[in-house]
Amino acid sequence: MRRITHETSLQAEPERVFALLSHVPNFVDLCDHVRTIEPLGGEQYRWTIVAAGMTMDFDVEICSAVEPEHFAWRSIRGIHNRGSYRLQPAGEGLTRVEFELEYRLGNPLVEAAVRRAAGSLVERVSGQLMHRAQQRLDAEANSNA
Repeated sequence: MRRITHETSLQAEPERVFALLSHVPNFVDLCDHVRTIEPLGGEQYRWTIVAAGMTMDFDVEICSAVEPEHFAWRSIRGIHNRGSYRLQPAGEGLTRVEFELEYRLGNPLVEAAVRRAAGSLVERVSGQLMHRAQQRLDAEANSNA
């Protein structure tokens, strides 16, 4: 399994960040690489993504949701992956977000192509996702003010 990590901070309390990141359908709006997320019932979802020029889909289930500290998932079909967000208070109104993703594609040719791009791709995707998450949190805070 390949492992990729990314850390950042968001200007919002952990409870607000958790509420945003644990609502899986939000990822369609937060990340350009996510094409669709289809609820399958319970805590399961079918994701369709575009990465390294390829469209891929996989099913995941939420395996841990401990508000406001930890949110994790694992694949149950398709691309073998598991990941998590760990949230920690980082000062007044600030949350440290630690993202971890492990994956195995199975096909050696696809694996090699994605491996070359994966580090920078995940860094860009995670950066975009966190930037858009911050924008959404700011907009919510402004509408509640």
